[in-house]
Amino acid sequence: MAAIPTRLHLLLAALLVAPTLAAAQPRGFGGVVAPPPAYARYVVDAAETAAEEAYDYIVVGGGTAGCPLAATLAGPGGGRVLVLERGGAPAEFPPLATAGGFVRTLAMADPAPESDAPAQTFASEDGVPNVRARVLGGATSINAGFYSRAHPDWFRSHGEGGEAMNWDMKLVNSSYEWVERELAFQPVVRGWQAAVRAGLLEANVTPWNGFTMDHVSGTKVGATTFDSSGRRRSAADLLAFARPGRLRVAIRATVTRIIMSPIEPVARRGRSPQPAVAASGVVYQDRLLQQHHALLRPGGEVILSAGSLGSPQLLLLSGIGPANDLTSLGIPVFADVPDVGKHMFDNPRNGISIIPSIPIDHSLIQVVGIPSANGNESYLEAASYIVPLAPILRRGGPFSPSSPLYVTVVTIMEKVPGPLSEGSLWLTSSNPLESPSVRFNYLSRREDLARCVTGMRRVAKVLESTTMDVFRSAMGSLSQDSRRREFRIVGAALPVDWRTNDTALGDFCQQTVATLWHYHGGCVAGSVVDRDFRVFRVRALRVVDGSTFRETPGTNPQATIMMMGRYIGQKMIDERHSRRQVRTSTDSSSNA
Repeated sequence: MAAIPTRLHLLLAALLVAPTLAAAQPRGFGGVVAPPPAYARYVVDAAETAAEEAYDYIVVGGGTAGCPLAATLAGPGGGRVLVLERGGAPAEFPPLATAGGFVRTLAMADPAPESDAPAQTFASEDGVPNVRARVLGGATSINAGFYSRAHPDWFRSHGEGGEAMNWDMKLVNSSYEWVERELAFQPVVRGWQAAVRAGLLEANVTPWNGFTMDHVSGTKVGATTFDSSGRRRSAADLLAFARPGRLRVAIRATVTRIIMSPIEPVARRGRSPQPAVAASGVVYQDRLLQQHHALLRPGGEVILSAGSLGSPQLLLLSGIGPANDLTSLGIPVFADVPDVGKHMFDNPRNGISIIPSIPIDHSLIQVVGIPSANGNESYLEAASYIVPLAPILRRGGPFSPSSPLYVTVVTIMEKVPGPLSEGSLWLTSSNPLESPSVRFNYLSRREDLARCVTGMRRVAKVLESTTMDVFRSAMGSLSQDSRRREFRIVGAALPVDWRTNDTALGDFCQQTVATLWHYHGGCVAGSVVDRDFRVFRVRALRVVDGSTFRETPGTNPQATIMMMGRYIGQKMIDERHSRRQVRTSTDSSSNA
């Protein structure tokens, strides 16, 4: 394998941040203006909402979990629901609509809290660049669209400190199916994805499982959230299932704190009564910096679905977290929950990118290799991108802005499952508009590093397969027939002794580690929330999103996070129905 010159490497790296990538795309397809989505009738700018209103349920975060949760709570048997989303609507950002806009969306990412970009960049204290969603639909509106269910063991292991989550697997499966009927599609596999499929099988990642949404060992094609016309479907589309009149979705609404109210102390056998608080609403700010209060009706609940950065941050800002840390920032302590912000994880990604010798179409993740169904070995995935060079690279050359120069880059990567390495999140300010600081401690556990080493060896074996020969380029100054054929590597190449040198391959893993944007934790189940996702020591407050995960649920978390939104929503409606039955029974007894 031959690495391309450093100068060219830097130029190609600039592709991912080139201003031209953010160029607006035509609305709709074929030049036709796209019709408004079915859920648009529920969406309103936060600046147009009342200064104070009351709801049965307040969902903070209109993302991967928040949208299916809100749709369910506003459905049959539910109540009046408010969703508060800090970003805008997907239709405002045309590149989000197609797979071809994936790289453009990353290029539009902006770290500024006041920005309207649908993705917000941040860097962990590890120095690894990352992105968080800032748009209705959350990560499902900006990601690569791969859809696959959790591995079965995940449901048995989800929970910390012996806290069994007791998943109802019948309801789990029906919740998955509810999401899949609307959002999951079988992709057409060709080009780079077809080559990777053949390479995985040649590298003995077997058996071949065909198309399936289940997590099974071997090589498979997963589902995609891009439909047959190439249009992205996101969690926001699930909002259409709400009953008219029950749902309001306020966009550009930044929640600054949860309103806490004292309640009667709870007596415990053998212990003195413990002080208790309850969530009674939230304060949020619109784009004009005006403050609004959303309050709970009797029996209502606040549910945080703001993601693995937003949910723990909001708990901390609201006085729920490690008491000493909050006191040092001048934040009044309402509930001492020491593990808020702890147990933060991000799955390390490492891979090899090449410039292929033949034209390749654009493709996002469709084919995956799962060497072990129990998650003990790294997952293998691939993508291909056709991207334009930045204007600065064309300046002074023969290319005009109307005739851009494009380059194709293909990549095959491994994702460490779990992971076991963990970090933490903390506030550096009590300002809710500032992002929290986070450190993931990538590959700090030797088990994770060993998995990366094994995973990169598998990547190398896939690239060594005969299927990949066609992507090699002729190198050297001899005639075309005599020149050796090698891969033109973008970035770091594997060490030459990758087959036998664990130390060198481990160094490669640590030096090239990146994110696959599957970070999770911060409100881990069993540490911050109980088996029903209720926050410890606080009433009427739950966290329902990936921040409750201790490990990633398979190759990609979005299917399981959307399922969880539907699942918990149905559980909450059952609880609501049970409370009504108790009240009815009590009233009947009183009148007897």
